Amino acid sequence: MTSNKQIIILIPHGVQTGGPEALHQLSDALIRQGHDARVWYVLPSDLPAIDELYRHNGLGANTALRLQPRPNTVADYEKYQTVLAEQIVMNADTCVVFAETYVHWVRYFPHCSPMVWWLSIDNAFEYLSVQKVNLNTLRSERVLHTYQSGYAHDVIRALGCRRTLPLSDYTPGKVEVASTLPKTDIALNANHKVVYDVGAIAARLERDCGVKVRLIRGLTRSQVYEALDRSRLFIDLGTFPGKDRLAREALMRDCCVFALDVGAARDYALPEECYFKPDAVDQVFAGASQLLQQYPLYLELSRPAQQAVLRERMIFEREVAGLAHALGA
Repeated sequence: MTSNKQIIILIPHGVQTGGPEALHQLSDALIRQGHDARVWYVLPSDLPAIDELYRHNGLGANTALRLQPRPNTVADYEKYQTVLAEQIVMNADTCVVFAETYVHWVRYFPHCSPMVWWLSIDNAFEYLSVQKVNLNTLRSERVLHTYQSGYAHDVIRALGCRRTLPLSDYTPGKVEVASTLPKTDIALNANHKVVYDVGAIAARLERDCGVKVRLIRGLTRSQVYEALDRSRLFIDLGTFPGKDRLAREALMRDCCVFALDVGAARDYALPEECYFKPDAVDQVFAGASQLLQQYPLYLELSRPAQQAVLRERMIFEREVAGLAHALGA
């Protein structure tokens, strides 16, 4: 049996982060599974144009909204299958996929079948204000909410959204050959999601543990991989607004992970000893010293978390099949 359902996936144009890559993974999986999935690469200037049409009743039932088919500009996404969307027909046979940062766009597509993919919960809060979105719009049974993490599921259920499905993503690539680099260091997440004094933490770790600390900030993907390959431990004291990829990439490289016990961090299923409460970060230093002394033991304890990363692709493919069924595609 064939379906006339078309799935339009909104992706920010030219943005290279985990969210847009997950959206490309969705496009790729849907196409390979035989569904009509199209990508619309969105610019910030598109929202005012859509809003203007909406205010002048230009988005009525069965309207064909013409799109600007912009090409992909990120080389890392070329491995994913995409078909550029040229129009959105405003009817129930069109499913429009919105990442959580486009949640305020849902109201412009009242005649379509909307799907919101909650990847990074914290990044959505600014769009959930009463000035930007009516929560009753999101609570409608016509809106399907998919969630990448248990944290995301808890939040959207608290918002009153009841029609939900799991939809994760997967960590691209895998370590084909074990690294021959000496594994002696500590890697430390130093991006904007970390509110602690990263420089002071790195200096104390180097003093207490007698090893080099590699800051993960402003590096290319290959430089990140090299830093993780050289490290026994990766420490991430970020907020985990979603199931961030960096910790998963560390696990794939035989790098134990310490995480702040907030947001979606519990989805990694790390050993209990590897989680730290926000008001007990000082315990990280003693924990790091102990782990470096007993690295083989902690690496073995981390195997379930590592194996979960290796199973992500299979789980994602099955979730996409379930999603397509729920959408009637």
